[in-house]
Amino acid sequence: MTSPILYIEDEEDYQMLVRRILNRAGLEVLIAETGAEGLTALRRERPSLLILDINLPDANGYTIASELRQDPAWMDLPILMLTVRRRPDEWLRGFSSGANDYISKPINPPELVERVVNCLEEKAHHFTRHGTAEYNLIRAAVAGNRAAFEVLIQKYRRRLIESLAPSVRNDDHLEDIVSHAFASAFENLAEFRGEASFFTWIYRIAMNESVAAYRKPGSVSLDELADGRDSHLLTVVTVQESLDKMIADKEVSRRAIRTLERLPLPYREVLEMFFLQDLSYERIAKKLHIPQGTVMSRLYRARRLLQEAWRKVPAAIAR
Repeated sequence: MTSPILYIEDEEDYQMLVRRILNRAGLEVLIAETGAEGLTALRRERPSLLILDINLPDANGYTIASELRQDPAWMDLPILMLTVRRRPDEWLRGFSSGANDYISKPINPPELVERVVNCLEEKAHHFTRHGTAEYNLIRAAVAGNRAAFEVLIQKYRRRLIESLAPSVRNDDHLEDIVSHAFASAFENLAEFRGEASFFTWIYRIAMNESVAAYRKPGSVSLDELADGRDSHLLTVVTVQESLDKMIADKEVSRRAIRTLERLPLPYREVLEMFFLQDLSYERIAKKLHIPQGTVMSRLYRARRLLQEAWRKVPAAIAR
């Protein structure tokens, strides 16, 4: 029989909420209101998982987790931390203190169940003293914690923009490169080994994106589509050709529309929201109920699919 889950939390509303959510998932939850009560219950019950709030009346979750990890008896105990904010410094401190995984308040029920089950089934990141806090955060993202990648975006996005700005003068192009870099990093996160910092890794990805963009004549510009200039979208426009003539080219316009129709709905949705409705990553994420990292990843993939679909839609078919 599986041992119960111990939840150390002083707020009654969250006690009731977490217990109700996990009980419905078939999991038993014991509650302790203070750090002292929690440590007593820990020794008495030997729980299968510790869910640990950070702000407690007599202690903080970081200290409790750190002390538990000093004791070999608790090295393998899964610890899931909760915090009110999704600030990078808090998450990094949590993983440095010994958390296997992390979740932010307000609690999303399906996410809570997913995080708890992953910890119980040992799918969550396994705590080790060898990795840095940042590396542990990344491994948590690889293990399925999508919000962990959101924290990385929050921590490094502005710094990446500032670092690339001197070499990329166009603001729209700069945002595009940064978006592609994070999306590419998200898709290849399992390859990150921690030899360098995450920022160094993603900076290299962004620089490669920047160089590749300048080397590709006639590359896709979804900004052109958003502006209604789909008549010269995805095709090489020579200097001799009249722009008016190209804009009036209905055949190419039809081909662009048919190309978009070939994209799966999730990718078409983010394209429309980002380029046509001018919604931010954050607003798209809230509207679709997905993480910002997923929005970036879908946009990144959508561009590739758009290029592939364009090549497969001959002008004759678009008529």
